[in-house]
This record gives sequence, C-alpha cells and structure tokens, in this order.
Amino acid sequence: MDAAKKAARIARKRAQIRLSFISRPSYDPQAPLPPLARSLRGGRGGKVRLKLLLTYLWMQTKDRGVALAYPAQVWARLLDLEQPETAGARRINEAQAWLEKHDFITTQAQPGRANKVTVLSEAGDGSLYVAPGAAAKALSSDPNKARHHYYAQIPATFWTNGYIQLMTGPGLAMYLILLDQYALTNGPPQPVWISPAAFKAYYGLSQDTRAAGIKDLTELGLVTTGRQSINPDDFDLERIRNVYTLKPEQLDMPARRQPQAIRGSHDEFLDLVDPPPLTPDRE
Repeated sequence: MDAAKKAARIARKRAQIRLSFISRPSYDPQAPLPPLARSLRGGRGGKVRLKLLLTYLWMQTKDRGVALAYPAQVWARLLDLEQPETAGARRINEAQAWLEKHDFITTQAQPGRANKVTVLSEAGDGSLYVAPGAAAKALSSDPNKARHHYYAQIPATFWTNGYIQLMTGPGLAMYLILLDQYALTNGPPQPVWISPAAFKAYYGLSQDTRAAGIKDLTELGLVTTGRQSINPDDFDLERIRNVYTLKPEQLDMPARRQPQAIRGSHDEFLDLVDPPPLTPDRE
C-alpha cells in the first residue's frame, strides 16, 4: 500500500485504457483475440503481466508516453507479489519479457541501473503510445477514426486501496469488461447482462473465466448480482438471468475480501441464442 501511494504521486489520477484493448470492435468470434484475452491466455503468468501493463498505463502521465526505470522488486512490491526481492522480481521480469515479445513495451538495458521500459500502444501492434484522450481529441472532426481511441478510466484508488493487488486474473478481466459495457453510457451503472455468444464474440474469454471473475468481484464488493426476467412483456415462458451492477464507489474503501456464495451462477447460460447487446459503440 505504501508503494502504491508513492506511485500515485507521479501517476495519473485516472488511468486511461482503450476499449479496443478489452474488446473486439465487432461481433466476430473469428477475429483476432483482443489484447486483454491474449494477455490472460498467453500461458502461465497472465495475471501478473496484465496487472503490470495496466500499472504502466496508469503511470503514463504525458500524451506521448513516459519511460519508466524502476527495479523489478519495486513493481513486485507495488503489486504485492510474494517474496518481492526474489521470486516476485523474477515474475516481473518474466512479465516484462512477454510484454516486450508481444509488442506492448520495449526495454532498454542501463548498466548498473534498472531497465528502461517504454510503453507502446495497448493494441499490441508495436505502434508508439499516444494517450487515448489526446488521440481522440485530435481526431474529433472524424468520429469514425476517433472511436478507435475511446477509452475507459480506472481511478488511482484501484491501486492505492489495494484492489488490483487482491484481484485474480479473471476478476481483473471481468472488471475491465464491465467498464467496457459502461464506457459510453451516462449516469450511474445499470444492471448488465451479456449473452454467452456475445461474451465469446466480443471478449474471447471462457464462461469459466466469467463465473470466476464475477465471484472475485463480488467478494471484493465491487459487483452486485441480481435477477431479471428476460421477457417480462410477452406470453412466452418466463426465463430469468443474472445481471451484474458495478459499484465504483467501493474503490474509495480499502479492499477487503468477503467470500460469499453467488446464487444461480449458471442461470445466465439458459439462453444461448439471444442476440448480442447493442451498446452505443457497437450499434
């Protein structure tokens, strides 16, 4: 927690994450996986590399990127990895190597000092980093191009109050997915449901990941699960689905895990043929 609070002095108040990092832009299960799914599914260590990349993005305080040069054990302490001076630092080095191999960062050796890390676009295409807010603003006269830079925001309390440190990989993925669902809406968060077909098409993750992620977020108090009728206004047999509501105000409180059962965790899989939801950015 002390490391996170020190990092917050030089980081953004809110990290900016492009929606294209989280989701495919269209309903196409055959399209390349979005970077979020690639990070988690890229073998052992997905949780650490995803947390590390998000932390790098949190610390990009300028429109054209900021090089970062801190020892691996500093990042390990920030992310609360076990044995930060040894095993934790090794996991950070492994995560950095994966991120560099897949074009999310470049590293430059500095004899006698920590490697310099330069963040590239979170699209993982090797292009130079440009803050999404600045990129979208520069393209405001061309909405079709600007939409590629639409983004979600994560407040600094995600780090300073211990949430990213406690989250599992699936929990972090589902948190980002819910941010994606809310990104272009106004007002307080409303209940969200994503059909299994749409979940696969847009996010490329498994239903097991969804169930584990919602459980993790529920234990941390970041999500509430409710029940909602699929077709309350017609004569068909009534079917019930689980809906999820994000609780952003919870991030203002220190993170605490409270295990609890999630009622009807598989009820949302009853209807496999419903069309995907038409969120504003995908109509």
